[in-house]
Amino acid sequence: MDRGAQIDVTEHDAASVPAIRVVDVVKDFGARRVIDHLSFTVPRGEVCALLGPNGAGKTTTIHMLLGLTLPTSGTIEILGTDVVADRSGALARTNFTASYVSLPWRLKVRELLRIFCELYEVPDPDAAIAEVASLLGIERFLDRLGQSLSTGQQTIVLLAKALVNRPELLFLDEPTASLDPERAVTVRTLLRRIADERKMTILITSHNMIEVERIADRILFIANGRVAADSTAAELRERFGADDLEEVYLKVAAGALDESSAEAALELSGTAPTTDLMGDDS
Repeated sequence: MDRGAQIDVTEHDAASVPAIRVVDVVKDFGARRVIDHLSFTVPRGEVCALLGPNGAGKTTTIHMLLGLTLPTSGTIEILGTDVVADRSGALARTNFTASYVSLPWRLKVRELLRIFCELYEVPDPDAAIAEVASLLGIERFLDRLGQSLSTGQQTIVLLAKALVNRPELLFLDEPTASLDPERAVTVRTLLRRIADERKMTILITSHNMIEVERIADRILFIANGRVAADSTAAELRERFGADDLEEVYLKVAAGALDESSAEAALELSGTAPTTDLMGDDS
C-alpha cells in the first residue's frame, strides 16, 4: 500500500484501525536525538496519558502527531492516514487544545467557534456551537471578547473549540492546568463521559498525576525518547512498588525502567531524584 494511502475501511473494520499508530519513529535535531525508535499504538475509544519528565520527548511526540514537525524516520498514522503524506486528511477528524494557548483578544467567543466550524467543515455551525456551549456552560460568554475572559474561562472556551467538530481523536496538553480544583474535577468528569459516550479517543499529557489516574485507561511513560512503561495506573503502581502514580513518575524520571533500578533510583537521594527545574522541555 502507498505510504500516503488511507486504509480501506471496506477491507478493514474502521474500529480495528488504531486511532494512533507510531512505528519506529526517530527525530533528530541536528546531532541530537530526541526520539529514539519510538513505537506505540492507541486503540480507538481509549483515553491514553502520555507522561514523562521534561526533556523526555513528549512535546516533540505531540508535535509530530499533529504534523507540526516531521519525523526523521519512521511512520505516524492518525485514524489510518499517514501524517507525513497527508496531514490535512489525517487531522480532519481530530482536534487539540492546551493550557498554554491563548484566545484571540479581538474575537468574540462565538466568532472563534464559528471560524473553527468552517475550518473543520462542520455541517451546522449554529447547532455545533450551541451544543458545546451548553455542554461546557459557556452560553453567557458567547458574545464576549476573548480579552475580557479570565485565564480559567479562556481554558474552558478553548476546550469548547476542541470539541466543536465532534472529533474522533482529541489531543489535550495540560487541559486543566489553569483551572481551580472544582472546575478541574468537572472538566475531567465531562471529558471521561464524552469519551465513553462518543467512543472518542483522547491522548492527554499532564503533570497532574491525580488527573491522570482518574481519566486515563492507559499510561505511556516516555523517557529518553522511548517508551519506558506502558500499562494501567494500577499495574504501574504494582510493578514499581509505589503507593501512587506520582511515586511511579519519580522513579521513571530517575531512569528506573524496572523494579530493581526503580528502588535503586529512589534510594539514590533518599526520597526522589534531583530535578533540573530548567530542564529541556522537548
